[in-house]
Formats: sequence, C-alpha cells, structure tokens
Amino acid sequence: MPRSVLLNAKGMEVSTQIIRDRDWLDANQAEIDELFTSSDFENFYFSGPWVRCWLKRQEPTAKVIIVEARSRSNKLVGFWPFVERPGLLGTKGLWPFVYDEANYFHPVCMKSAAVPLLNALENLLGEFLFCWIPLFKDSFWHTCFAEKIAQSRFLHIHRTPRSSSFISKDKGASFDDYLFSRVGTKTRKSLRYDQKALAQKGDVRFETFRCFEKVRAAMPATCMVEVESWKSSQGAGLYTARGKRGFFFELLPELAKEGRVWLSILRVDEVPIAWQIELVGKHSVGLHHLAYDERWKKYSPGKQLLHHRLHELWDSGKVVDFLPGHLDYKEKLATSEEPVHEIHWFRKTLRGFLARRLILGNIKVRRKIRQKAKETKAKRTMMSILEDKKQA
Repeated sequence: MPRSVLLNAKGMEVSTQIIRDRDWLDANQAEIDELFTSSDFENFYFSGPWVRCWLKRQEPTAKVIIVEARSRSNKLVGFWPFVERPGLLGTKGLWPFVYDEANYFHPVCMKSAAVPLLNALENLLGEFLFCWIPLFKDSFWHTCFAEKIAQSRFLHIHRTPRSSSFISKDKGASFDDYLFSRVGTKTRKSLRYDQKALAQKGDVRFETFRCFEKVRAAMPATCMVEVESWKSSQGAGLYTARGKRGFFFELLPELAKEGRVWLSILRVDEVPIAWQIELVGKHSVGLHHLAYDERWKKYSPGKQLLHHRLHELWDSGKVVDFLPGHLDYKEKLATSEEPVHEIHWFRKTLRGFLARRLILGNIKVRRKIRQKAKETKAKRTMMSILEDKKQA
C-alpha cells in the first residue's frame, strides 16, 4: 500500500498509510502501547486492550480501516481506527472503533501526526460517502481540526453536543480546600450523616484494584451491584446490552494488566454496594462508570465511593475527567469544563448533499423530542408540587 508523505509545520516528515488488515493491531501491539504512553493526544478508548477486545466481538466480515502515521525513522506516531458501516442511500461510510461504548474518538498521536492523519482521512472520502466522529476533545479541534474543516472542499456538520467536566488540583491546595470551594455546607453535612449511618450497618470498606488477578477476581462483585442498580432497571446498565458483560469481563482485566484501569468497590460486611471504573492515562483518569445498589440508596453509596476516590485521586495529582455528559453533580464538582465536538464529513456529491440534509433533519427531530421530554418532566414536577400544597 503506497504511503502519503507530508512535511508538518516543523518540517518533520510524517508518512501515512491506510491499513485494511485486522491482524495489524496484534502485529503492532508493542508499538501501540509505546505510542499510548508518549502521545500528545491520548484517548483512553484506543489503547491496545480496548481496540483488540472490541474488534474480537465484531462480525468476521467487518471491514477495518486504520489510518497509520509514521515518522521518518518508521516509528509509529499516530493511529486512528475505523470500521466500514452501511450508510444512507445504499452507500458506505466510516465509523470509529468502539463507537458503541467509547466517550472519545480522536486519534492517539503526536502533534506532528495530527494533520497528516486528518489529510489521510479526508482522502478516504473519495471512497466513502461520509465519515462520522461522534465525540472528540476541544484541544484536538482547536489544534488542527477546525482549520482543516475550514479549508476542506467537502461538506460537513459540526456540533458541540456535550461538554466534559474536569477536576484539576491547584498547587498547594488540600482536598478539603477544594471540597469547601465546590460543595455547600448542607451537602457536606449530608455526606457526613450518610457516612455515619452506613458505618452503623456494618464494616465499611473501600477497595481499589489495579492488577490483572485482582480485577478479574472482583468482576463477579460488580454483577451483584449492576443487577440492583437503577441504571439496569431502566436499560442503561453497563451489562444490560447483550454481550456487554462478557466484553467487560474480558476487557477490564486486560486493561489492568497494562495499568490502564483502576476498579473501585464499596462494601459493607463483604457485600458490594457500589463500584466505579476509572480509565487511567498519563496525566488524567476518566470516570467511565459508577453504579450503586438501589437497596442502599438512602446511604448515598455512589456519592460516598466517588468522594473517597476523588480524595485519593487528588493526592495522586492526576486530572479527573468526568467524560462527556450533562449531569449536575459533574458540573458542581468540576473546576473546569470544555466543549466536546462532533463531526459528520461528507463527499461533495448529490448523495453527500442528500445525506447531510437527512442527518440535519434527524438531529432537529431528536432535539424536539428531548425538549418535549424536558417540558413534560417539568410539568409533572410542578403538578406534584401544586398537589402537595393542596393537600397541605
């Protein structure tokens, strides 16, 4: 496969190549791991275990398209994995790996490889009608993607549908200083009350597992929490979708083997009542999942586990990334927030125009549905308040 060679702004020669071989991930495992530990743009979800475990569970006929970037010395300096997906109007498009589970989809790469990777991806629009990148960090957008889209001859839809919240440690500040600045007196008092009440129910223990053997041994306990969580009852649990439990039972120990995950559990007398997945990067930790047993709800086990782990992460000096999603508690605890971007990129043809119009229409319809749902919920809340007042 011929390579495309580009000199970046600093004059460093970077070549790109399109890989269509599923075995490339296994053959280049060591290089991917090395890149992941040194990259300027890191992505929790494109580490070796994530992409290999995810691909293993796709259909054998799934077509892989990996954009690879190498330096003049043939060192891997970037990769961006995609799969071919059927598109609108009988066409085909590109979706990123782990599209059904990840929260970020930008490439793992050095800054020198960012533009060459984008150029190679743009060139693929000669073969594919569209490319969809659901969520990627603001830093990647401003460093290279915004300028690339502005100069591109192709059609696009750019949105910032979500935001990510972060906790960064201020130099010299203690965790208590941070908590006092972000959480009100009533909330802190309520947390202390819940902690004391839970302690009266038995031996309370917080555990964090980091190695392969201990994470694998802890996995059955996570099922006990998931079965009783409100997320599972509403179809949003981590293991709810078919095949997801097997996927995470394989993935999380493999991530632990490479130091890419910490798994935390809160127990009372050996009974697990809350658990959390923390994805580990060079300088940050992403809180991928938090769930608690609904039967212990009045003791706020999820809040207690989160508080305990935030304290420990604060001492570690790592930035806490709450990952994309609008939740009140994330915004309340965060010290900073930034938008997360989404791009649909289309070939400039009649089908590309039609596909763009259809997707824009779909986005508009979904926005109206969400707005209507919010209005209905607000109306129910107001009616409940008025009814309570009448009864009083």
